[in-house]
Amino acid sequence: MAEPVERGIVVSGEATVRRIPDLAVVALSVTIRDRKLDAARERANARASAILAHVRDLGIPDADVQAPSLTVQPTYDYARGTPRITGYEAARPMTVRIRDVALLGPLLDAIVDDGATQVHGTRMDLADEEAAGREALAAAFAVARERATAVAESAGLTLGAPLRIEEDRGGPPMPVGEMGMLRATADAAPTEVALGEVEITARVRVWWEVR
Repeated sequence: MAEPVERGIVVSGEATVRRIPDLAVVALSVTIRDRKLDAARERANARASAILAHVRDLGIPDADVQAPSLTVQPTYDYARGTPRITGYEAARPMTVRIRDVALLGPLLDAIVDDGATQVHGTRMDLADEEAAGREALAAAFAVARERATAVAESAGLTLGAPLRIEEDRGGPPMPVGEMGMLRATADAAPTEVALGEVEITARVRVWWEVR
């Protein structure tokens, strides 16, 4: 889309690059219920420790693992109208960053085997998102230049230098297709992971001089 301006034109350009993700972030938690507070807390911590040990055994460094908190809250029975405490729920949320995506399937199997009660999701990403973003920006600028040239030539003018450039990266990488899909069969076969692709879109708006 082009807009005439005094002694110039304004043209937008957009481009998208696609990459196979090379970074995964898994969010999970261990949630235990027990009639006794201490028992709920100890069981949740024991399972969390087993998961953390297995994560380290896979070679994932501590810097890529977050397990900062333990939450404990009472559970209630509302059947008779007046709430009655029936026990306690202890939860240990965790986040694991995986820089070798070949470890994603084994990690998911390990955390389930070691007692994770919820795997909240796996986000696929790019370790060097900035490089892909620069490539998308360069491609978007090239599109803007082509459009501006076409507009100028249609008007019998010559395209000059860009006078002003605005950038819009278009948000974080977006999944494409079956990215991050997990498959596991009932006979406990290893989890199969389909990485798919992520895409990064860049947009530019350029003010061009025309002569």
